[in-house]
Amino acid sequence: MAEQKTTKESTSDDKTSKTLRKRWPRIKLNRRSIDRRQRAILRHARKFLVQRWDNLRASRREIIGWLLLVAVLVMIGYLQTVFYTHSQETVTAVSGGTYAEGVVDKIATINPLYVTTDAEQAASGLVYSSLFRLDETGSLQPELATSYSVGQDGKTYSVKLRGNVRWSDGQAFLADDVVSTVELIKNPTIGSSLFDRWKNIDVKKVNDLEITFTRRDVLASFPFMLDFGILPAHILKNIKPADVKNTFSSNPAKIAGTGPFSYRSTEVLNSGQIILRFVANEHYFRGAPRLKVLTIQTYETSSDLLSGFKANEINVAAGLNVHEAAQSLDIPDVNLIQVPLGDGIFALFNNSGEITSELAVREALRLSADLAVVRLAVTPKSEKGVGLKTVSALETPLAPGLIADVDELKQPDYDIKAAEKKLDAAGWKLDSANRRVRDGQPLTLNIVTVKNADYEPAAKNLAEQWEKLGIKIEFTAADPSNVQQNFLIPRAYDVLIYQYHLGADPDVSAYWLSSQATARGLNFANYQSRLADVTLNNARTQLDSDKRAINYTHFVKNYWLSDVSAIALYQPNYYYLMVQGINGLNDTMPLFSKSARFAEVRDFTVNTGKVKTTP
Repeated sequence: MAEQKTTKESTSDDKTSKTLRKRWPRIKLNRRSIDRRQRAILRHARKFLVQRWDNLRASRREIIGWLLLVAVLVMIGYLQTVFYTHSQETVTAVSGGTYAEGVVDKIATINPLYVTTDAEQAASGLVYSSLFRLDETGSLQPELATSYSVGQDGKTYSVKLRGNVRWSDGQAFLADDVVSTVELIKNPTIGSSLFDRWKNIDVKKVNDLEITFTRRDVLASFPFMLDFGILPAHILKNIKPADVKNTFSSNPAKIAGTGPFSYRSTEVLNSGQIILRFVANEHYFRGAPRLKVLTIQTYETSSDLLSGFKANEINVAAGLNVHEAAQSLDIPDVNLIQVPLGDGIFALFNNSGEITSELAVREALRLSADLAVVRLAVTPKSEKGVGLKTVSALETPLAPGLIADVDELKQPDYDIKAAEKKLDAAGWKLDSANRRVRDGQPLTLNIVTVKNADYEPAAKNLAEQWEKLGIKIEFTAADPSNVQQNFLIPRAYDVLIYQYHLGADPDVSAYWLSSQATARGLNFANYQSRLADVTLNNARTQLDSDKRAINYTHFVKNYWLSDVSAIALYQPNYYYLMVQGINGLNDTMPLFSKSARFAEVRDFTVNTGKVKTTP
């Protein structure tokens, strides 16, 4: 039984083995299929995962490259925009800031009724406008007035006023303001510095915007007298005449003007210097100035003025003397304006002097004066060897540019041989000591000038030149404080080297009329000629400009040059130092008076900035 059972089990195992053998090929086939599928899966994985990942990394590089390109393009566009914006901007002067000017002068008042010094006149003109003013060419231009006309008698002037002018306190400017100002000038109790000029002139109101002036004589230069500042009648009516001077000099609340600036305050420093402050007048009829503040600070000497400039106390130094002007050429980042001034430096012969009353002596002195050398003597160089502009030649007693025919006239050229012959013929011969003598008496000249004046070197140079001619020279540089009393009034000199203000009008009769050859007159040459007087009077009373020019030409040619009353040496320069970047006085035109430097002050600037321009 046991064997049967074993046999049956073996038979069952055999059947199982056969069954497995029959199924093995199918199992084997399935494994191959699985392998194929695995390989396919791997291929797909490589294709869709690995290769795509590689593609993704490649794409990332491309994306980064594109992003960088876009960034570069954006940056280029930005830079183009910035460049374009800057190309549409320019650095130019802008409004605001403080213009701080220094002067060597005294400023006791800015009241136009009392001003006398150049600094006072300049400061007064900032606050108080005049009816007319001089422009940069020396021509008379309307200011508070619009025009004037002359009556048939030549003595009455009708002046029309602007209708858009307001005082700095907002009140309207009217004819009453002009009338009240002139009446104050004519009041002897006021003590105005203009009294002598206006005492015989009547003023009348026609209406609110028209007035008339009536003179007792004809004076062609009368319109040039209309340059005085006008005071406000609405304030004057509440002030006693005796209080006018102090009120309008020290009380800002009482000071109203029509000028480009309003007075703000005066500060007195421990050194005795003063600083006047002015602010822009928003009511100025030409428009408010571009400056916000303007100050004027006084100094004792030109050296002090230059020191103050170097110490940044001021940014403008006005009217430096020639020595400090030369020193300023070595200062970096500054602008030195050098313009001819409407003045003349003359060697004035005392026509009543013992020696200089002789025409032959005067002619010899003129011929022996090398004026080119004189002009070089008054234009020194700086320590670094930089020279100032040579001063302009002057040939006549009139400022150049006023009358064309006068500008054509010249003094004789330098001729030392001709000068020697003149003296020999007059009996002034050289002795063994090489001195000019006549009848045993030496030819001696007493030459006087003003100490430390810019023209003192001119006087010294002339003295040296004339000394070489065999003339004995006694030279005096008089102190400015006593030159008037000790020399000018008594005419205590043979030759006076002096400065005359010539101005923008050719009327220089005050310097050459016989009636002015007095102790208090300005005819320091003591020149007296009846025919010259007639010609000068005809010129100053001639309203026709062409006929007037003919008379002045006749005077210069036939009397002034022929009689040798003086030698015209040169036209001095005005020296105006500014920090670079400041727009103030320019150097394109002569300056006919020192106070006229503020003629265009409305356009002065001290600041610069970027301003967009229109393409």
